[in-house]
Amino acid sequence: METDAGGGLNGVNTHFGGVWLMAAAGAVLLVLAIPENAWAWGAGIHVSQGSFVLENLSLIKPQIAAILAANPTDYIYGCVSADIFIGKGYRRRDDHCHNWSVGVKTLDSASDDSTKAYAYGYLTHLSADVMAHNYFIPRLLCTTPAPNGLGHVYWEFRADRFVKKKYWTLASKVVSMHNNGADTLIKTVMNRSRLRFGAKKMMFKRAMKLNDLMMTIRRVETAPAPKKKITKKQVVTLNNYSINLILDFLRNGQKALALEYDPVGTDNMIKARQIRKSGRKNVAGLDLEKLFEIPGAIINNKIVDNGTIRF
Repeated sequence: METDAGGGLNGVNTHFGGVWLMAAAGAVLLVLAIPENAWAWGAGIHVSQGSFVLENLSLIKPQIAAILAANPTDYIYGCVSADIFIGKGYRRRDDHCHNWSVGVKTLDSASDDSTKAYAYGYLTHLSADVMAHNYFIPRLLCTTPAPNGLGHVYWEFRADRFVKKKYWTLASKVVSMHNNGADTLIKTVMNRSRLRFGAKKMMFKRAMKLNDLMMTIRRVETAPAPKKKITKKQVVTLNNYSINLILDFLRNGQKALALEYDPVGTDNMIKARQIRKSGRKNVAGLDLEKLFEIPGAIINNKIVDNGTIRF
């Protein structure tokens, strides 16, 4: 993998820097404002999860650990690239980029250790999103007014604001590299044309760069907050549930706990959307933690503890 020459914010002509930033921000927010387009765990958290795996390879299957150790950048790219397919929605269908079938097909189609590392990163992403799409985001969406399409984006920022900036910077850097082998693989698996995939990846790259900048200026800290708060403790706990699902998957493969759940989160996302549309007065009396209850099997899946900050 080679880094793009002259890429990034530093390569933008000073005269046009402000114009580019405004255009990029507008384009990214326009896409992300559509509820179906929103990501769950942001790229910062996904990269922090992948980085934790790379720093603790003794916790996973040795054969997989050897592949990841030799191809760490490919693995990290896989950890974020499932979200390149902006506009994926959350309806259940076989070709959804967050379906297990797509992740498994990506691994089965990998031709060398580099693309295998990428595929394991992709499956790492899906394992983590079992928590995000089924429990984290649905609970919070119920408290966001139905007309407010930016609610998804807001919660994304609120979760990722706890993440160290180095992870967002790494996410932006990895996505901006020449990932030819991995991109060819996922385009084939997803049956996407070069032009269509390229447009989505360009939008994703712009989002990464914009988010990296926003993490620097901390503009999200000044955003008006809904009455419902998200705490660092909540994010820490849910992130550790995700990490344990990831480690279990990289240990147990086809017998992994995560495979029992839907990474798209179709049922719970639809339920949350219905509750949100019903009006906030109806939400006040609901026990959202009970309504979107985390299964005991996930809570008790403790390869690492659930209280340590790992981002």
